[in-house]
Amino acid sequence: MHTMDIALNIRRLRSGKNITLETLAEKAGVTKGFLSQVENMRAMPSLPLLYVIAAALEVLPADLLHGTSGPSLHYVHTKKNEGLAVAREYPESGFMYKALAAQKNMKLMEPFVLEIPAGAQRKSVSTCGDEFILLLDGNIDFYLGTEKITMANGDSLYFEGEIPHYPHNTSKGPAKLLVIYALRQQNNISRKKNIIIQENTS
Repeated sequence: MHTMDIALNIRRLRSGKNITLETLAEKAGVTKGFLSQVENMRAMPSLPLLYVIAAALEVLPADLLHGTSGPSLHYVHTKKNEGLAVAREYPESGFMYKALAAQKNMKLMEPFVLEIPAGAQRKSVSTCGDEFILLLDGNIDFYLGTEKITMANGDSLYFEGEIPHYPHNTSKGPAKLLVIYALRQQNNISRKKNIIIQENTS
């Protein structure tokens, strides 16, 4: 399954039907925080859960998978300053993402270039999987749980995405990062009765 297409389809269909995140989460039997993670490409729902979300949206499951059945590519070559612009936690944060392998189906990883305006930071978020970041330009303070990690140009960080985290650009100009997500598929652990997902991801 293609994490980005699924996320964008759910958000588009929900917004088109004027359904709030909270209402859809209630109908699907998941937390608002988890559904926000799905829409922001921070969680990958299982196939059974996709059927539940489709039913809650009153659409076919295929409508959520639309865009994932393109040609099977063995590689994707993305040139400098190119990539698909993707809205994630925007415009509140000011963070701008560019997907580097949008055309590749059945990915094990989802790579982005993230640009953070000078002085900007966002709310703490969690991701259902591992993350790797490489600071390409600028300086940031990266908050991981209760720790603050000061990073300079060329520094990298690999961490478990379930730990609440956020970056703060301490540079006078934009900071640029390579961000790679390796998501884990979520099954019934997303149900309200089994786990409480961080609510600060909306």
